Amino acid sequence: MAFAFQGFFSRVRKTPRGLGYMTSLITNTAAMSALGVLRDIGSNLNGVQRDISSGLRVSEASDDVAYWSISTTMRSDTKAMTAVAEGVGLATGIVQTAYSAMETVRDSFVEIRDLAIMASQEPAPEFKNLIIGGFVADEYYATSSVARIERHMQQYQNQARAAMMSASFAGVNLLYHTKDDPVKASEKVHTFVVGYAQGEVQTLDIDAMDFLLLNDDVGSYPTTYPGQYNPEKSLFDSSDILPTAGSFVPAAVYWYNIPVSNPDTGEPEAYDVNPSYVLMNIENNIARHGGDRQLQYSHLVNYIDSKLGDLTDRMANLGSIQNALEARDEDNLKRIDTVTRGVSILVDADMEESSARLNALQTQQQLAVQALSIANQQPSAIMALFTA
Repeated sequence: MAFAFQGFFSRVRKTPRGLGYMTSLITNTAAMSALGVLRDIGSNLNGVQRDISSGLRVSEASDDVAYWSISTTMRSDTKAMTAVAEGVGLATGIVQTAYSAMETVRDSFVEIRDLAIMASQEPAPEFKNLIIGGFVADEYYATSSVARIERHMQQYQNQARAAMMSASFAGVNLLYHTKDDPVKASEKVHTFVVGYAQGEVQTLDIDAMDFLLLNDDVGSYPTTYPGQYNPEKSLFDSSDILPTAGSFVPAAVYWYNIPVSNPDTGEPEAYDVNPSYVLMNIENNIARHGGDRQLQYSHLVNYIDSKLGDLTDRMANLGSIQNALEARDEDNLKRIDTVTRGVSILVDADMEESSARLNALQTQQQLAVQALSIANQQPSAIMALFTA
């Protein structure tokens, strides 16, 4: 036994420090190495598992400062572009709602024009009182065939008005302006967000008067004569002067409101007219002041056609805005897709690669555990020296 110990300590003393392999009771170098390898494998394994669970290989700045910074900025831009996409969708809804209402208005006034043509072919109505004094049906006129046609015409007028007033989307109505609006229609601008580039929001501005068909606030601007210029007047507001045939007294056409003065303040106002008696006023003007009835109706039909032409122009302009919004929306969605793909390339984890790495690291971990187990058996080998 003494010889065995002497031989052992002799071998230990003869091993130069830093060379070969030295067995120690205090420090298990092999176990320490195996444990270090196991720690590294565990750290790598945790990283791979985090990548797989999050789907990201760069989730924090410490993972890759450059890629993290770029992807964070790009994600911020994507959020802005997503908000823009929602704004474009809102604008598209407003414009499409207005366009659909315009179609209804146009169809209604086509019927009104056709009814005016029919009325021109009916016998001229009689009046009990030629000075009818405003918008109350004359007793004799009310029983005429022209009056029956006018009642039918009024239904289409009401249909058109309902379409204008209901053409609201998200609280915005491009066709109708109320008296309660604190901003005058001539000063109002509708602003829609349509793009985002280089840190700036891009907008589309629409003047309210460009598409307005009915303004209940038309009487807020003082005029002294029917048909006089009024910046608040839209397509079917207040009165229009109709050329007369063979008479020096012009006829006025009112569709939905009349300009009057407030009896208390004297300020100009507009009041609703329903029914408006367009045909009765035309017939009354002819009965009072003379003129060619057929030619007068031709003027009325041409006048309605001119309104339809103006309405068609507005619809065309609105259609071009629809096309512009669709193009903006498509471009914005493409940009969002492009940026999203770019961010994916920078920071997303490759799941196939991560899966392969996970399997490899799990195998390495098992091997490292076995190596650690073997290294931990060295003290038992040393004990065998003392018991030999």
